[in-house]
Amino acid sequence: MSIQQSQVEQALEILGEGTRLDVLGEHADLLRYAESQITAQHSERRLRVRVRTTRAGRTVAGSLETLAPEAVRTLADRLDAALADLPPGPAADASPTVHHSTETPHVAAADSVLHADPADRHQWFAAVRDGLDSSTTLGGAIRFEVLERVVADSAGVFRAETLTKAAVQAIAKKGENSVSVRYMHRDADQVPVGEIAGKLRDALTPLPTKEAQRGPCRVLLKPQAVITLMATYGHFVLGATGYATGRSAVAGRLGERVVSDLINLVDDGADAAGLPSGFDAEGNVRRRTQLIENGVLTGVVSDRRRAAVTGGVPTGHAVPDGWRFGGDPSPSNLLLDPGNATDEQLLADCGSGLVVNRLDYLRSLHPKQTLVTGTTRDGTYWAEDGEIVAWHPQVRFTFRMDDVLNAVLAVGNTRECGDTTFMDSVVVPSLLIDAGPLTLP
Repeated sequence: MSIQQSQVEQALEILGEGTRLDVLGEHADLLRYAESQITAQHSERRLRVRVRTTRAGRTVAGSLETLAPEAVRTLADRLDAALADLPPGPAADASPTVHHSTETPHVAAADSVLHADPADRHQWFAAVRDGLDSSTTLGGAIRFEVLERVVADSAGVFRAETLTKAAVQAIAKKGENSVSVRYMHRDADQVPVGEIAGKLRDALTPLPTKEAQRGPCRVLLKPQAVITLMATYGHFVLGATGYATGRSAVAGRLGERVVSDLINLVDDGADAAGLPSGFDAEGNVRRRTQLIENGVLTGVVSDRRRAAVTGGVPTGHAVPDGWRFGGDPSPSNLLLDPGNATDEQLLADCGSGLVVNRLDYLRSLHPKQTLVTGTTRDGTYWAEDGEIVAWHPQVRFTFRMDDVLNAVLAVGNTRECGDTTFMDSVVVPSLLIDAGPLTLP
């Protein structure tokens, strides 16, 4: 699949003035496995074309799965008819003029993903499976993705990039206990597949199972758990629309401390520690945005409509039209600064408490209060005197994210990269949380 500039320009000519195209071509290869056996191998190829046309203050939108001229003409007729049925909007409703950089930031695609074949993914699977003993079963998935992105409009903006990603999730189960490891990188050659089996074996070390603890205790959140926490916090709290309308928990608090002074958070689509991306769904260049510095709110992310919140220039965080997670600007590439604590120091400082490797099904109950609910999964332990001594039953937490982030006692010195369904990449260390916000039910 290849998106040709000539096809895009032809579609823009057909659709007429005031039109923007957001084109995504996805090529994904997936290998799934369960009970230590491959259960599925398949490829997905999809082209999605989002169309937005604004004239006389009126805006309509549509979508296609092709750039074929006949299909584009049919959609153009429908959009023209829809525009004719709408009353003219005031000029103030139109998107503000944005002066674009003439250069598209370059993001290099990795040959290790572009030219991978099924044998490469099978080799990854075999390396993990063969490193486990016969009493351990392996499940999970390996996914290689190539994304072609183009954003162009009738005013002359044209941005294009090809993004790559290789990801592996391995879930090992022995008896009633399970643990997981997840790695991802834009370059498949940088994924340390050879380490996975050893990490799973270590995490499955024989331990008794403790009865469920009750009441407040310290909680050590490992990086994969922190990825879910920070992605959810960023999405609901750090967008310019929520800030401007008062829907965000930090609305009106720019320059104030909102979380622990150990927290330093940026959004940076150019940082190679995550999955780099050069521009957003409007074609705005992604700008490195300091969100929180030493616990103080220093910024939010914006699109064109909310550019006034960020000094008149969008930060490059517009989301696609019709996005199922809402239309507000949202962080895309979060990075939480590492601290100074080693894994051993974090565990020692935890003392007697819970160690959580993964948070799952984190759902927002009240965005303004940052109230969420979720459950632990795949490797939840109990520590005593700084040593892991037992497995702990999975726990369902209901908590306020800002309370948790205000109770950070220490930050780990190593980070992991992950993603969520609503964020391209999140790079974070472990966090040690004081007793209270994550009280065991």
